[in-house]
Amino acid sequence: MPTPTPKPWMQQIRRRVLWVVVGVAGTAVGVISLTTLPAWPIVGVAVAAVVVAVNGITSRLKTPICYGCAHDLTGIEAGEHGAICPGCGVVTPPTGPRRA
Repeated sequence: MPTPTPKPWMQQIRRRVLWVVVGVAGTAVGVISLTTLPAWPIVGVAVAAVVVAVNGITSRLKTPICYGCAHDLTGIEAGEHGAICPGCGVVTPPTGPRRA
């Protein structure tokens, strides 16, 4: 049986964010439907929880990291389309202000 190819790091981040959003939305709907609490405060808390969770999950994207394998790209010169990862060869678009 062939070994499965690993999922790119960015896909794993997207999947985590999706499941956090689905989980919080499902929990909010469940709490609203099972209690007599007003809906707006529950929706507000759910949105705040999603914002905090997504910020925590994506905090590593501030530094130059390969979107394919999460290899640190600090110090690698970026070309016109971005930096080429030495580990997997994925071209990661540049972040931050563009240089002239």
